[in-house]
Amino acid sequence: MRKILLKFLTIETIETSPADIEHALRVATAVLLVEVTRADFIIVPAEKLRLRELLEQQFNLSTQELDALLEEAETGADRMVSIQHVTRLLNEHYDHAMKRRIVEMMWQLVYADGVKDHYEEHLIRQVADLLYVSHGEFIQARHKAEAESST
Repeated sequence: MRKILLKFLTIETIETSPADIEHALRVATAVLLVEVTRADFIIVPAEKLRLRELLEQQFNLSTQELDALLEEAETGADRMVSIQHVTRLLNEHYDHAMKRRIVEMMWQLVYADGVKDHYEEHLIRQVADLLYVSHGEFIQARHKAEAESST
């Protein structure tokens, strides 16, 4: 797994299996979500819990698989130089609906603690732009997450 993560973070063009690509996509998605939890420099338990819920729901993971994915994502986020490497991988392999879903998950994490910080919003805007998610879809995702958090 470490080998795949290193390939993913350095964007080497090495032949990989579909399982390796799927794993790299999961790690890339998780890295972006971890970055959202870190964007405001305050990580609260509600964000960590919501992060686990989102990844478990999206990828249908067992507790062990989820723990391993989060560990890889934390390491990946620590080593990440630019989100462009991550979004490039996602653009190559995900359809537009999944890229929009990632933006929605990012917004859901923002509202996990009930507070929208401008650093969080800026990061999501950057990611949305790099994933070619329109401004309208970005706003819709934010409103959807706001509505879900207030119920």
